[in-house]
Amino acid sequence: MKIFGRRGGRTSWTVFALLLLLSAPLFFLFIGNAEAQTRSELNQLKQELQALREEVQTKNDMVKRMQQRLEALETKIQAEVPRPVEEKMTALKEEMKTEMAAKTETSRLSGGQVFFKGGAVRMEHPRRNSLLTVQDDPTKKDGWQVGGGVDLPVMTIFNSTLLGEIYVEYIQTQHTKGDSAATVEGPTAPNKKLAEGRGLENILTVGIAPKFRFDNLGSIRPWLAPYRPWIIPVGLTFNVNTPVSKAVTNISVGGVTGIGIERLFWNNRVSLGVDFRYYWGPDIPDENLKHFTTGGYVGLNF
Repeated sequence: MKIFGRRGGRTSWTVFALLLLLSAPLFFLFIGNAEAQTRSELNQLKQELQALREEVQTKNDMVKRMQQRLEALETKIQAEVPRPVEEKMTALKEEMKTEMAAKTETSRLSGGQVFFKGGAVRMEHPRRNSLLTVQDDPTKKDGWQVGGGVDLPVMTIFNSTLLGEIYVEYIQTQHTKGDSAATVEGPTAPNKKLAEGRGLENILTVGIAPKFRFDNLGSIRPWLAPYRPWIIPVGLTFNVNTPVSKAVTNISVGGVTGIGIERLFWNNRVSLGVDFRYYWGPDIPDENLKHFTTGGYVGLNF
């Protein structure tokens, strides 16, 4: 029994050893497969981690670029935007100073003006029916005019001024020549014709008219403060025309309407302006005195 026990034990150990030797390759194969799988998963994890790092780096670079662009834009805004705003504020302050100075200076003036004017004349019809003379050019309608007057302030309406204008205007259209057929008889000069006399065709006008002048353009735009447009709705004129007509009538009554604009200079003491006027009235028999005038003027304000 003992012998059998010893042999049985040896046999068991031998069988166990054989089984261990046979299973060793399988164990090592299993261990190798597990290690390979683990390494594969580790490599894959490293790749994913690297891809994640690259993605994070790309986003960081994008954020940095956006931050740089934002900083550049802020620098540009800070450098450029305040400059025009400051320039506009400075210009506005200067305009306000100019307007306030103009108002202060204007308040010292009564709003009146003495003016001297000159310009061109255009008759509606040529003058050709004089009694003693004939025109050099019967079709001529153009001429020139010169005059002067005074504007007296009457009242203030809506920050504008109603003026009363009184003025005198001289108009000349063309030269004339005498057409008399008279002769001189005598021993020294038998049947000698008189020399033809020459003259001027002109009109002298005295006018009285209301003038409404707009003095509040500075409230619309500060730079418009020195400009003052005006209008004459209707005025009264007395016209003396020479040479006399066939009806021997050389005085007529008419009307005038006009518009103009002027600009103030030299602390509002001097004005330079332009105007356009139309004169009408009852026609003298065989004579039409309707005409247009346009030109410039210089005003001295008081």
